[in-house]
Amino acid sequence: MLLHLLPVIGTISYLSYPTYIKINPNVLFFISVLHNSFLIAFSAWTFISLSRVLLDKGIVFGSKYYFNDPQFDKIIYYFYLSKYYEYIDTFILYLSGKKPIFLQKYHHIGTAILWHFAYYYKGDAIWIPSLYNSFVHTIMYSYYLGSLLKIQAFKRIKTYITGMQIVQLVTQFSTLYFYRPPVDTVFNYNIAILSNIFTAGLLMLFCDFYYRNYNKIKNK
Repeated sequence: MLLHLLPVIGTISYLSYPTYIKINPNVLFFISVLHNSFLIAFSAWTFISLSRVLLDKGIVFGSKYYFNDPQFDKIIYYFYLSKYYEYIDTFILYLSGKKPIFLQKYHHIGTAILWHFAYYYKGDAIWIPSLYNSFVHTIMYSYYLGSLLKIQAFKRIKTYITGMQIVQLVTQFSTLYFYRPPVDTVFNYNIAILSNIFTAGLLMLFCDFYYRNYNKIKNK
């Protein structure tokens, strides 16, 4: 049970953050630039590293086929830990006097918990969302950094980022087909089912966000 304390502690810490704290705007800007720059570099590293593993080992659906590779295990472990680091996205909003929407809270908490179970029980299916997620995050955090630095070219890709996130979530449902028993264990398949239930909720929230923010803009 001690093994599973990290997501519990992470969730409690995330929800217990003192939302009233504010800091100097210049300091916050500097922190935001560093934060987004790090996540751009890390997400790109994850995507490239995973792509190399897949090119080297091929696309094979099996139980712990990729997790038997120490390099793959290391990549997924670091990517899993990054889900806790991404909590800073929300903390930066609080520091700037804003409040995160429910979508963001649901996303951060659920993602950290599900990546935890996928990593510690070595569910190979995790490579699919990890590959897509790291690619999307490379683009997304580049947009955030570009917006901070007031680079006009990045404003054009805002709508496409949410669209990419929706596509990423849809592709995750493929894990239920490719990793159904006996390809993987029943236990890991149940984790995949749980993950896809969470993904279904996240997909609805993203679609609602897209409709409310972008369709209304187009209509105006």
